[in-house]
Amino acid sequence: MDQTLPQERKTANRQGLNTAIVVAAAGVFSRAVESTDDVGPLTIVGGLPLFVRTVLMLQRTGIQDIVVLAGAEEANLKRLLRDDPRVTVSMRWRPVREFPPDDHRTWEALAHEVSGACLVVGAQMVMARQLIEVLGREADAEQGALTVVCDGRATEIAVLPPSLMSVSGAIRGEGPPIRALLGRAQASGRVTAVETSSRSPYWCVLVHDAAAATAAERLLFQSLRGQYEGFVDTYFNRAISALLSRVFLALRFSPNAITMVATAIGVFAAVAFTKGSYAAGLLGALLFQLAAIVDCCDGEVARLTFTESPLGEQLDIMTDNVVHMTIFAGIGWGAFVAQGGWQSTASRPWLPLALGGAAVFANVMSLWLFTRAKAIGRRQGWSSPQQTARVEFILKNMASRDFSVILLFFAAIGKLSWFLWMTAIGANIFWIMLAWTTRPSAITRA
Repeated sequence: MDQTLPQERKTANRQGLNTAIVVAAAGVFSRAVESTDDVGPLTIVGGLPLFVRTVLMLQRTGIQDIVVLAGAEEANLKRLLRDDPRVTVSMRWRPVREFPPDDHRTWEALAHEVSGACLVVGAQMVMARQLIEVLGREADAEQGALTVVCDGRATEIAVLPPSLMSVSGAIRGEGPPIRALLGRAQASGRVTAVETSSRSPYWCVLVHDAAAATAAERLLFQSLRGQYEGFVDTYFNRAISALLSRVFLALRFSPNAITMVATAIGVFAAVAFTKGSYAAGLLGALLFQLAAIVDCCDGEVARLTFTESPLGEQLDIMTDNVVHMTIFAGIGWGAFVAQGGWQSTASRPWLPLALGGAAVFANVMSLWLFTRAKAIGRRQGWSSPQQTARVEFILKNMASRDFSVILLFFAAIGKLSWFLWMTAIGANIFWIMLAWTTRPSAITRA
């Protein structure tokens, strides 16, 4: 496997956790994780087998080296990772017939294979990225052992220094080695308990049955809130998109494929608006609301399956704006048709077309300024924290899909022309504000 480390892994590595031992054949603290529904490392949660999710999460948080204690399922686990381009971390496999987790000699041998504090985790643990980051910081600060307690119960997660693992012989006969080691360390004041809960940002769940798998998947979806989301996305779209994302995961749709589905629905909505009738306008608004919901799914599936990419991000931004521009153009043309076209008795029959064109122009300008502002933020930054906050606020509102509900409201009352006026004026005010906020004098100078 490619050993090149992404930059984010190099950064996380400085927090003190370089190596992880994944116990796939049994529990970390006992001979086996109790299971009532044949749940194991190959169980799918959130679109990925538990073992693959564990490996990718550890890699994402900066772990450079993973040692796997695997039993009869070793061949299947290796097969899962063999051709997976997402996996770049170094993997070392140790068969449990030679390295049984309940034998103290296993941990003495592994102590010579790790450098610095070592994360020991069961393959059936689903955990938030923030938890591993917290453990990395605590490992640096404490220089001792760590154990994780979630909702008052010990979990299958611990952080051990090699010096503690190397004296496993001293606890022979005292029970499961890791549990006994932590007990010895606690007696000498060398263990810190990291307490968390299912409501914490750094949650974790031991998946030992179907109910736990459902709970873990629910927490995974709750952790997917994007940086730029409005009220409607947070409290309405996400509730429905989570259901659709499960369908897309079951159908093995890629995030980019989901993006194209959302785009197609949005374009169909624009076509409906061009008809100019009340029924067609309401249908267009409903389709656009559906497109906004499906548009949440591509990011959810990407983050759940660790398939985020710069290409996917750019595709999402571009297709969102293509849909918005076709919607504005469609509403403008529909309003023009509804009043009778060029045969209209109105004094300015071209006005709906002009308003639609003004909204499309504003969208083009906003997209260009949005892209420019994000690039500046990554490369140079802004002149002050206050300026950064102002830019972030405006970018958040541009990325918001809340206006889909406003459009649905105007369609329901048969006043899409009012929405057209509001969009043509408001969108142009918005891009002018964004242009002023991101003017050259607001950029940090080297």
